[in-house]
Amino acid sequence: MQRHAFVAVGLAALLVIAGCSAGSSTTANTPTPSTADSTIRVAGSGSADAEPNQAVVDVAVVATAPDAATARRDLTRNVSRMRTALTDAGVAEDHITTQRYDIRQDRRRPREEGADPQIRYRAMHDFEITVTDPDRVGDIVDTAVANGATEVDDVSFTLSTDRRRELEGRARSAAMADARTKARALASDANLSVTGVNVIRTTRGGSPRAADEGAYATETPVATGAPPTDIESGPVTVRASVQVVYEAAPDGNATAG
Repeated sequence: MQRHAFVAVGLAALLVIAGCSAGSSTTANTPTPSTADSTIRVAGSGSADAEPNQAVVDVAVVATAPDAATARRDLTRNVSRMRTALTDAGVAEDHITTQRYDIRQDRRRPREEGADPQIRYRAMHDFEITVTDPDRVGDIVDTAVANGATEVDDVSFTLSTDRRRELEGRARSAAMADARTKARALASDANLSVTGVNVIRTTRGGSPRAADEGAYATETPVATGAPPTDIESGPVTVRASVQVVYEAAPDGNATAG
């Protein structure tokens, strides 16, 4: 019986030793979390300016008459006259586009009490005119108004598609430079060094109009001998913003704290 007891104790001791050895091996082969897995999230913004290389003029031709048919006929005649004058002035036909067409009943309050309201019909045709030479905007406005346009609702100076894309690229580069500067400053404060980029998200900002001549309107053609319309433009700004997640690691020359 004693012999069997010693054998049992010996086996138990071997199992304990084997278990300790196995546990020690597992711990040695299991990776420990790295202190280098740090990220820095920053937002950057940038902008780029340029002189506008085109303009957009919003005009309307309006005609009123006692009946809808007459209003439509008068409107069509004035629109045709305006379009012909604009193309003769060098505006391409595909740069004169319809934005809205409307014929509606216009009830006016009678001047005398108890009288029936005066009913007229108002026909309107809104156009967007793209001018490829911003210096000619005033001339185009005068040509439109002198040949049938009764309202000029807005004048805006903008950029062509190619020019806008060029400025967007410059604005994004400036935004990334801003984000990089911020990330490096934050890393330095935390005894870290920026080691790479993890995520980049971009958003494009708007481009404010360099000039806005809204509410420029008239109900009569430009009088003969009147001074020409002079509209000045300013630089157009394109803005961009980015959100960047940078990877960072402890600075080898700094004391972690």
